[in-house]
Amino acid sequence: MKLATLLISFSLATASLTSVAAPNNYPYLFEQLKKPTYKSSFRSLFKNQKNIEPWVRGYIKSSNGVDTPGERRLIQGKAYELYKVCEPHNCGGNFLYVITEPKGIRAWALLTKEKEISRYFGNPPQDIKSELEAIAAAAAQ
Repeated sequence: MKLATLLISFSLATASLTSVAAPNNYPYLFEQLKKPTYKSSFRSLFKNQKNIEPWVRGYIKSSNGVDTPGERRLIQGKAYELYKVCEPHNCGGNFLYVITEPKGIRAWALLTKEKEISRYFGNPPQDIKSELEAIAAAAAQ
């Protein structure tokens, strides 16, 4: 009886640990950029843009940045994907936040420099812009 109780307790404990540590189902942005649709919408954000931060230019060309796994976001009831990339060796407040429609059909981005909003890419609509700003503000704290 004690063994059965111990086994049940152990099973419950490990089950709760695995649900907490469950991996995110979204890949990294650099992985998504291998897909033509994501690559096209991402690169279009920077087309004809001047004075792009050197590390962002580097990421556009070679995906050299510090990525985190993407995550699902609901914005006004619609599903989007959020990706975060920071400047290599200088992550403290130097981020590119990218929101895409599912399957990478369309993208918008916000760049922060030293925890301050630097610029937007892709002319995000107000709901996307507000979400990007909220994400950046939360990260800056």
